[in-house]
Amino acid sequence: MNRKLKKQVAKVLENTLYFGLAGVLLLASSLIGSSQDAYGSSHREAPLIARDPSADNTDTYAFVSPDRPDTVTIIGSWIPGELPQGGPYYYGFADDVVYELHVDNVGDVQGREIAVGQISGAVGTHANVPARVEEIVNGKATVLGEGFPVPPAHIGPKSTPDYQTLFQEAVQTIATDHGDIKVFAGQTDDPFWVDLGSIFDLLSLRPQATPVGYDSGPSEGVDGLAGFNVHSIAIQIPIERLLDQASDNTVLGVWATSSRPTVRVFGAGNIQNVGDLVQISRLGMPLVNEVVLPLALKDAFNSLKPEQDYDVYTSDTRAGELLASSVYTPEVGTLLNALYGVPLPAKLRDDLVAIFFTGMVTTKDFTLVTPNGEVTVPAGTNVNRPSIVRPAEMIRLNVAEQFRPGVAGSLCSPEPNYKLGLLGGDACGFPNGRRLQDDVTDIELLAVAGAAYSVLTADTFEFSADLIPVLNDGLDTNDVPFQHAFPYLAMPHQGYEFRSSGSE
Repeated sequence: MNRKLKKQVAKVLENTLYFGLAGVLLLASSLIGSSQDAYGSSHREAPLIARDPSADNTDTYAFVSPDRPDTVTIIGSWIPGELPQGGPYYYGFADDVVYELHVDNVGDVQGREIAVGQISGAVGTHANVPARVEEIVNGKATVLGEGFPVPPAHIGPKSTPDYQTLFQEAVQTIATDHGDIKVFAGQTDDPFWVDLGSIFDLLSLRPQATPVGYDSGPSEGVDGLAGFNVHSIAIQIPIERLLDQASDNTVLGVWATSSRPTVRVFGAGNIQNVGDLVQISRLGMPLVNEVVLPLALKDAFNSLKPEQDYDVYTSDTRAGELLASSVYTPEVGTLLNALYGVPLPAKLRDDLVAIFFTGMVTTKDFTLVTPNGEVTVPAGTNVNRPSIVRPAEMIRLNVAEQFRPGVAGSLCSPEPNYKLGLLGGDACGFPNGRRLQDDVTDIELLAVAGAAYSVLTADTFEFSADLIPVLNDGLDTNDVPFQHAFPYLAMPHQGYEFRSSGSE
């Protein structure tokens, strides 16, 4: 298994090296707040983290900022299923969790850091909680800003009047030599949408004909996250700063983590957290741990660092075999074939290795929809593979000028194709980065069905366009509109106006 997998990954990478010297940018937050059990949501992707909602990553996003195309916006969300009316002790960032956003600017998943960290704040109240931002280079920390407000939960018109002002006051600007950095941390609407009920019931997509053993017929999808909130950290960073010391590489790798100290000591009237930090949650590409990985790997994946992925993946261990089989012969594909008769590529899934582990380089001509009309890019076009790459699971975003919206010569679609992303000819769509509006559930279903197989491998596979409306959970957009300026996330749902049906 070891030699076979290493050869297979080498085939995907061709002549690309695995290792290199370079930088990782780490964005971390450890904010004073409250911790409370989650209700309703199913971002709970692994057994252990399901019992620790305050540390549970829900989603990660990385995209070139549409209104500032010389910057990248990175967003991480945590604490699934926050009921807006969940008082009297409302949800908040836990004071014993370190929330982190990581950016690899070369491909070897190691390097420099920036941190949004804790300072003393008002514990047990609903007052704003301050935070600070640090840059850590080679272990040396520099404070870039502090005293930044984190707004309270959106309780209601009497407790939190004019919440729009509170929300906007949490958007802070840090001046640097490379340009302004913007930071936000606070409660937001859960930006993800998905029919959780159908996905987890053996992929029983509601809009489709009923599989054997089901009574109901086709219907619209049900957004299992509508009306719920999360806590999000967003940062907007100049691309020039992100590519500092990156040589000729323009591809960024992004993932989020949560960590806790190794020891918790309970005393009379106090709790102390001591010891080194231990990673307990990790999230890069959406739905990987939640849907793709088998149960036996879910907790282990949350504790792995990306630089460990390749060694585990190619190891002669049970974990290595499970990880390899979940990528090369994904269970989701088996279900698509059994329930909907979806034909799948017969060979090992090098396309999925490229999408999730190495970044994508086309092996055939590919048509993109650009501001200048349809453009065919040749085989060998680098979509989002770092110039030096160690295979690891993460979001990869190409920030070269041709992959920036609104820039002269851009390959981005003038009307973003959020429904199909890159598969629909939008070079700036998922899985080249992840925008808030990208319909990642449908795109990943199509990818598993082989929609990108012939473009990312040397093999031939006829993917039927007739499957595009079939592999659909019946949902296309978030339950509330996103904002047009940073942090782009919608404000949190208000507790006073919330209805248990998920509507307001």
